[in-house]
Amino acid sequence: MRIPTSFLSWSLVSTCLLPVTAANSNQTGGQLLAGAARLDITPEMNPNWLPLNEYELEKLYIRAIVFENNGERGALIGVEIANYEQLVYEHMIGLVAGLLNVSASSVVFTATHTHGAALWGSGLFFTEHNYGSQAVNKYPTLGDAALVAVKEAYGKMVPAQIDHAKGEAYLNVNRDHMNPLTGRWTQFSNFSGPVDREVQVLTFTNLNNTPIAAYTTYPMHPVNSYLAGYCSSDWPDAMSRWIEQSLGGDMVAVYSHSASGDFNPRCRRTGTNNLASICRMPINGLELAQEPIEEAIRDFYVPLVRPDVTYIRQLFSELTVVGIVIGEKVIRLISSTTSWDKNPQIWSKQANVTCSGRARVDDAREGVPGYYTNSTGIDIMTGALGLGDIVLPHVGAEIFTRIGWRIMDESTMNKTMLVTMANGWSESGYIADVESVAQEVFQTLNSLLVPGSCAEDKIVSSLSEYISEYKSTL
Repeated sequence: MRIPTSFLSWSLVSTCLLPVTAANSNQTGGQLLAGAARLDITPEMNPNWLPLNEYELEKLYIRAIVFENNGERGALIGVEIANYEQLVYEHMIGLVAGLLNVSASSVVFTATHTHGAALWGSGLFFTEHNYGSQAVNKYPTLGDAALVAVKEAYGKMVPAQIDHAKGEAYLNVNRDHMNPLTGRWTQFSNFSGPVDREVQVLTFTNLNNTPIAAYTTYPMHPVNSYLAGYCSSDWPDAMSRWIEQSLGGDMVAVYSHSASGDFNPRCRRTGTNNLASICRMPINGLELAQEPIEEAIRDFYVPLVRPDVTYIRQLFSELTVVGIVIGEKVIRLISSTTSWDKNPQIWSKQANVTCSGRARVDDAREGVPGYYTNSTGIDIMTGALGLGDIVLPHVGAEIFTRIGWRIMDESTMNKTMLVTMANGWSESGYIADVESVAQEVFQTLNSLLVPGSCAEDKIVSSLSEYISEYKSTL
């Protein structure tokens, strides 16, 4: 699905450049400043599809963290939408980087990838009211919303300090497996497949140790509310709102993905039962096979109608619990952090890497070979943002976990926090590692990259170079 052109229009909002002091990143007497903001971007709901208004995750937010030290600025922005097109990113970054008077590489922008919201939070259920000329949003474009959030965060900046911590959460699973009935590849929980369960958090506090913001990564697709019939920011917002409400004040918690192209939640029962209620299928409470039920709605074999409210409440309750569990892990990591840095160097760099592309000529989803013709080269954005002894390498695509492990293994910095689906949306689609590229699952079949090691090797090597270059400046 493509975003309507009306939502791609360039904003007419004027952006006055914020004043910048003379840059001197090597000063020893600097003081980090940081501020954060959260902005509600939930679109107006179709009156025929009213929300429950019972759960925090029924809203969509954009969140921004802005920081500055020794004349250098940057921002971390997360938005609760499924994804965004390249033109949307370019519009947004033009506004935000222009406002902050920084290069595009100094801003890391990600989508939470919630499958309960559309490209720009408007096309929730494929209806004209929610995804057409009648759709109403609080902000004309995503760039306008980001601009408001960044301005507010900048206005809240105070002397601050940062640090990084990491732990684990056992809530995800590899999602690519052989169907035990057909012997073909499918989307099915693979408990013996590769999986990364690392939670990482970059924390900003004021000098009294009161949290200002947390920037968190964890590899797990927010897919359980896909086609659920209600606006849902899924477990990432449940996590963020739990952290924000627990720590109080204006504290902001931003979520971003690490390498999660082959990960789903371990538990899919409530989401599948909710879809089964849309299909008017019998539900006995036991776990059902998810893919054939989703396919019936996804491919319009079954008309999309409201699910039974019993099952949407079960789904939203489970998503809330998952968010709370991960949120508590984040709060524990924040609580145990002690090595605060009040004067971090700020550094950034990004560029595209390019690999050979292909065009698909069939449309099978899984379990069979795909057919392709040659096409033009595919660009993939890679970059890194340095904050003192912490580095955030980022990739503008959904990558598989083994690529993420290679990035982490080859990093020369101990505090490395990988961010994906960042700073642009590559036409590549999912990027599988070399070991997984032959799997006939929807991620690999829909990839527009010619199979091989090009993307994996170039992503890893470019990020390794950025990290080494940044480390040499410390």
